[in-house]
Amino acid sequence: MKDYMHNKQPKDPRLCKILRKAITLDRKRNGFEWEDIANELGLNGGTLENKLKPSYDNGDITLSEFTHFMEMSADYTALEYIANKFDLVLLKKTEAKPTTLDLNILVDASSIAQSDVFKEVKTDLADGVIDKTEQEEILKRIDEAQKTLANLKKSIEDVSKNDTFTD
Repeated sequence: MKDYMHNKQPKDPRLCKILRKAITLDRKRNGFEWEDIANELGLNGGTLENKLKPSYDNGDITLSEFTHFMEMSADYTALEYIANKFDLVLLKKTEAKPTTLDLNILVDASSIAQSDVFKEVKTDLADGVIDKTEQEEILKRIDEAQKTLANLKKSIEDVSKNDTFTD
């Protein structure tokens, strides 16, 4: 667990900038004023303005305001930034059934990931010892392989029995 030095993390200036840009783009796209967006979020324009200032310490965008804006605008750049900040990947759920190309890409990715596990373990076993660093790298490769297999499994589950594929 990380040792915390303060009881509140300062605002992320990059996230504030991304949110401000997303709001501006949504306003221009829909012909809204700043007040219109703020009111939809249950705020007044000045409060929204302050919440997006990194230097303003008395208010942050709340989680409900954040999600409400994403639902309104369908702009997920701020969420993508957060995911990237924590080294996470966002996958959009789609209603579309996987294509042959999708399945081929997933099969290839799964095969490559499993080969990477095989190669890593064989290389690390060459000296007869797996040290802590090697162990961590092997586990990382196994996690990656499991993720690709999970994606392949989900896509195969999404294929109905009557689906036929043509190239």
